[in-house]
Amino acid sequence: MILITGATGFVGRHLVARLAGEGKLRCLVRRSPRVAVLEPYGVEIAYGDVTDPASIRVALPGVDTVVHLAAIIRERGPYTFESVNYRGSRDLIQASAEAGVTRFIFMSNLNAGPNPEFPFLLSKWRAEEDLKESGLAYSILRPSIIFGRGDEFITTLAQVVKRPPTGGFFLLPIVPVIGSGRVRFQPVWVEDVVTCLVQLLQREDVIGQTREIGGPEHLTYDAVVDTIIDVLGHRRWKVHVPLSLMRPVVRLMERFLAYPPITSHQLNMIRVDNITQVNAVEANFGFIPLRLRDGIDYVR
Repeated sequence: MILITGATGFVGRHLVARLAGEGKLRCLVRRSPRVAVLEPYGVEIAYGDVTDPASIRVALPGVDTVVHLAAIIRERGPYTFESVNYRGSRDLIQASAEAGVTRFIFMSNLNAGPNPEFPFLLSKWRAEEDLKESGLAYSILRPSIIFGRGDEFITTLAQVVKRPPTGGFFLLPIVPVIGSGRVRFQPVWVEDVVTCLVQLLQREDVIGQTREIGGPEHLTYDAVVDTIIDVLGHRRWKVHVPLSLMRPVVRLMERFLAYPPITSHQLNMIRVDNITQVNAVEANFGFIPLRLRDGIDYVR
């Protein structure tokens, strides 16, 4: 049996749909209306949370493989990078080893590392290090930014393009771009990420390995915005907003909005490239991933 954490999340929903009917699936999920997205697939539901060690242990009997996708990119209340991404992963890893799990797949992120300047990436790296020391047969996947229907990054940018700022009574045909626009991303389609995860489940040669993946092109922030503008068919001009001006704005949004479009942590990460080898998917998984331009009709 496979246990999937984060099954109601963006990647999790797609992975469950792909694996449904291939064997027994159990999903560790919090009680929420989002659980309804799993109903068509006939999976077992284990209600709990990676921040609750007791619920983790209840979910593990009979499980031989764990796919750990649960994570947060935004901190809220008790759900912090430390409590969810690190301690939740640590507790799941420990409980999996004790329960005799024979395979553990962990989805991390490109740039995960020990730099405390990036708490999200630090939390992922610490979990990776615990997994490597656990004795479990593990594989780690580190994707760049993931796109597809239901994503956050591309959908948010598309909303900005479709609803530009106003000046007086008129819409201004501009799109604000944070920073210089030169930072590079390597957007990878969610279904391609799922294909890589499935291969990690099936292949023996990836045990004990960390694989980085991204789409088939390096795109600057400007190029990502240009692609969205082109797909939408709008006429827009980009205006670059310095990070120094964005920081106080983002802090205000975090203070007064329940779900701000960007957080200070995300703003900080925009300063660094989020890329790996252009041919990473083809070299590691044997297929050519979808280009961003060819996979974002959903933003229309």
